[in-house]
Amino acid sequence: MESLIFLNFLRIRQWYKNIIIFLPLIFAPNFLSVENIILITLGFFSLCLVLSASYVRNDINDIEADKIHPKKKLRALPSGSITTKQAYLVYIALIVTGFSLSFSLSVYFGILIVLLYGITEIYSKWLKNIIILDVFMIGLNFIIRAVLGIILLQSTISPWIIMGVFFVALLLGFMKRQGELQSLGEDAGRHRKTLQEYTKSSLNSMLIISAMLILTTYSFYSLEGPHGDWRLILTVPIVVFVILRQLHLSSINSPIIQENEILKDKSSTFGLLIYIIITFYLIYLAPSHWFLGI
Repeated sequence: MESLIFLNFLRIRQWYKNIIIFLPLIFAPNFLSVENIILITLGFFSLCLVLSASYVRNDINDIEADKIHPKKKLRALPSGSITTKQAYLVYIALIVTGFSLSFSLSVYFGILIVLLYGITEIYSKWLKNIIILDVFMIGLNFIIRAVLGIILLQSTISPWIIMGVFFVALLLGFMKRQGELQSLGEDAGRHRKTLQEYTKSSLNSMLIISAMLILTTYSFYSLEGPHGDWRLILTVPIVVFVILRQLHLSSINSPIIQENEILKDKSSTFGLLIYIIITFYLIYLAPSHWFLGI
């Protein structure tokens, strides 16, 4: 197997979605603890290995459907670059390593990783075929990733952040459905059953509602933030920019949205990078007396 094909097969490029596990490290805040950084990083890799195993398992199950998709047919399994037998061996190695690492970090963390994997499998087999619930389950998946970080660090985090994660997942999920609906045309229902029921109009409404919920939730959170003051209000315009950018990409049916890889968009990546830098400064470096009043 060529290394590039193998890395694509593991969906390494999708690992960025698992950075949600770091939220309790940043917003608790616990970032200045080296021990916590090492612990959450190991947790991140165990999560990535298990979810890569889930991707491999899903590819094995969807090999026939992927053969009719204009882009997915180029993946390792549908194209024949990797055999089914090789895929099963990779799957076993990933799942064993991922579960072993997770339980070595914390029993409760390991149990939740197993639960997350189980929910992912149930979604892949049944729930992904139920309209709206298919995207809601993606949202639940993202909430569990955030809770994993809370359990591992034994910390707390604002419920506004947890709900925000859920709404972001809804936005990304509905955008991907819209992209598939537009790009696949008449073959959309053959690739994903729920695309027989989704319409462009209904998805547009769901995208707008999801975006509004994200902005409302984050705005409320920014009024109290991790320090009980309003400092994070300064980051709201950046969040608005990133959300509007995603809606624009969705409206023009950008391949970035179809592949659910927003980091390929330079404007989105720049916005997220600026958000991370400013948020880190505000939480950890900005003097508290700056934000004593409005």
